[in-house]
Amino acid sequence: MQLIFYTTVSPEEYCRQGKDFPFPQPDYCPHCRLKVPPQKHGFFDRTAIAANFSGRIFIRRYYCQYCHTTISYLPSFCLPYFQYTVDLIFTGIRLVLDSNFSLRGCLKFLKERCRHLYWDISHLQFYLRRFLANSQVIKLGLRQLLPRVQLPEAKLAKREGAQKVLRLLATGFPHIQTFSARFYEVYGYSFMAPLHNILV
Repeated sequence: MQLIFYTTVSPEEYCRQGKDFPFPQPDYCPHCRLKVPPQKHGFFDRTAIAANFSGRIFIRRYYCQYCHTTISYLPSFCLPYFQYTVDLIFTGIRLVLDSNFSLRGCLKFLKERCRHLYWDISHLQFYLRRFLANSQVIKLGLRQLLPRVQLPEAKLAKREGAQKVLRLLATGFPHIQTFSARFYEVYGYSFMAPLHNILV
C-alpha cells in the first residue's frame, strides 16, 4: 500500500538527501492496525519531475511481518502513478480553468518558466479532463476537510463549478500539497485518481 506524508522539502532537496532523508517511521501497520512498528524494507526509486527538477528519488518502504503488507511512503509533492509533481499539475489546471489561459498559452507560459516541462497539449488536456471528472469527489473531500466550507451549487456548469473548487483549494489550504496529502489520508486514493478506481 502507498501512503503520502507531508513535507515542505523541495524535490531537489529531497533527492539530494537521498537515503539520509528523515523518512516517517510508523508506530503501527496502517493495514492491520497492529500496534507493532513495521520493519524497514529498503527503498525503490521513481521519477519526479518538477518545474526545475527532473530525476529519480528514493521511496522508503516498510514491511509488516504480521499481515505481510508492504507500505511505501511518498513525499507530498508526488501523486501516485504520476511523474509530474502535484504543484506543476495544479498550476496548469489553474492557468486554464481559473486564469482563462488557452491550452497553447498555458503551455507557452509554463515552458518559459519550467525547464523540465515536456508536456504537449494532450498532457494538459488529460489533467484537465481528470480534474473536471473528479470535481464531485474533490467536493466531498473539501466537505470532509473543511466542514464549514460553502461548496459550489450542483446546478452550475461543470467548468464554472470547477473554477469555484479551484478557488476553495487555493484559499482553504496553505498549499496544494496539504490538500493532496490530507485527501489521500482520509480516502486512501489521490484526488486525481481515475474514477473507476474510486468507491464513493
